[in-house]
Amino acid sequence: MKRLLSGPGKHFIWILFAILFIAGGISSIFTKVNYDLTDYLPKDSNTVTGIEILESHFGNNAMIQVMVEELSISEGVTIANTLRDIPGVHNLIWLGDAVDPLTPVELIDPIVLERFYQNDSLLFTVTLDCDPFDPIADSLIQSIRDELSLTTHSLRGEVLDNIEARRVASKEIFKVLLIVIPLAIIVLLMIGRSWFEPVLILANLAVAIAINMGTNVFLDQVSYITLTMVMALQLALSFDYSLFLLHRYEEERENGETVISAIAKATKKTFTSITGSALTTIAGFMALLLMRYSIGQDMGIVLSKGILSSYLTAILLLPIMLFFGAGLLEKTKHRPLFMRRETLKPRRYRGKLFFTVFLALTILVAFFMERRNTYLYGNASAEDPKSVISIDKVNIDATFGNFNPIVILANSVDVSQERNFIDQISASPLIDSVDALSTTVDPAIPRELYPPQLLDQYVSGEFTRLIVYSAVSQENEDMYQMVSLLENAADNAFSEYYLIGSAPATAEIRRTVSEDSSMVLWVTFLAILFVVMILFRSLSIPVILTVLIQGAVWINFAIGYVQQKPLLFIGFLIVSALQMGGTVDYGILLT
Repeated sequence: MKRLLSGPGKHFIWILFAILFIAGGISSIFTKVNYDLTDYLPKDSNTVTGIEILESHFGNNAMIQVMVEELSISEGVTIANTLRDIPGVHNLIWLGDAVDPLTPVELIDPIVLERFYQNDSLLFTVTLDCDPFDPIADSLIQSIRDELSLTTHSLRGEVLDNIEARRVASKEIFKVLLIVIPLAIIVLLMIGRSWFEPVLILANLAVAIAINMGTNVFLDQVSYITLTMVMALQLALSFDYSLFLLHRYEEERENGETVISAIAKATKKTFTSITGSALTTIAGFMALLLMRYSIGQDMGIVLSKGILSSYLTAILLLPIMLFFGAGLLEKTKHRPLFMRRETLKPRRYRGKLFFTVFLALTILVAFFMERRNTYLYGNASAEDPKSVISIDKVNIDATFGNFNPIVILANSVDVSQERNFIDQISASPLIDSVDALSTTVDPAIPRELYPPQLLDQYVSGEFTRLIVYSAVSQENEDMYQMVSLLENAADNAFSEYYLIGSAPATAEIRRTVSEDSSMVLWVTFLAILFVVMILFRSLSIPVILTVLIQGAVWINFAIGYVQQKPLLFIGFLIVSALQMGGTVDYGILLT
């Protein structure tokens, strides 16, 4: 390090990192963001295969529902024509397709009327020329809102939920940073010895974050969940690397070392601690790569890459920044606002037996409480209850009930098999209705006599499409029971079938990640144990450290059980991995 700081090499390093910082900031704009969690299911999963068949036979078009209030049925003709004329609208179904719009309300079949017209509000089901996760849907939805701007209207559907997820994710990134960065500055000012310290540390971390975000462009795509958390986690988890080096440098300066000598000695003395901390954190995240639900691979790669970039900037760039900023550090020195109290040392071991027993019992209780948590596996947590989309959904649900369509694709189906399936599920309170060929026309009529345009909506090649409208709109046990009901009925009625929709996809995600969870947690535990064993060349200390930190993980998630709030399961895996890998360095420093 002395040779590097004394020669021209230091200029090469800071110029290199400056280029990487600028390039990273620019290339991060071009990262492809994925909002479809079903993309991360195993390639042989029922959902993935079903979506591929649906796209090839029927097209995977997004479907929304539009409710227009204070509207007569005859006035609905104008609205229907307006919606059909919007570019990007593939199809539209409303009451006027079933009855003459001029028919008096009292003469319309109540069952049909209830489906389309309630409390002077008309419901239109609109199919778009894009899939539910296509960003083009944003402009299509806005076009629909613009055309209906003079009416009181509401919209709902999976594509709206995905738009909301994108909006919330973008907002949360900046919201988290607005909280984390000021907190980081406050902490640095409290424990630092110079007013210039926060500038050095945050500038160093900014370079690392820019490099990490920029290199995401080389990945095929990155989940919006990963992008929501990566900057804040990278900042929080790699914060210590800069602190270790900077404070060791200040101690060496107080011992009378020159700037170059102090930087060289500080880098050498903190290298093992910083390397050990980075390796344990990366080990925790790398365990996510083993998940069959490949969003774990997405998160594991991006977060590990972030820790690696922070590690490299801490041991390569920060010493150069210290060299050039040494003068400002000296000029802005101050007494630390948070001082270590040496008088606490004599009391360190008082009550150690009581504390050990208390801690062991707390960990044991937390272990059982954590296992009783309720977890969410879908996109429900991305909703903002105060947003226009959420309010619209509540309005339509209150008038027309829930809207949760599930597509059933069945191979080589005849009328009797289709009726068998419908009869099995129709009586369930979890099912609202079924849209199928046999429910649309008299099943006694031979299918050869059906109009081709009608037949094409339900049959394509060897596959028949049915749409089940569920009475369940939220992720809960009723939703999982409803999916099981459909699977059991389909098993009895069809030889080959696929369930497609947010509910069956969420159920499949739950099955997949539940199988992954134990493996990920054990691999995380053993990988960190192995890294710490190498650092200490001992068995007892690594075991004690990893067991204690695993206990802290259980205590952390036991709080969720006490609060009786459902937790995101993918968040549980991520937090477990980062808490195991990111806090073991505190134990390393103490021992």
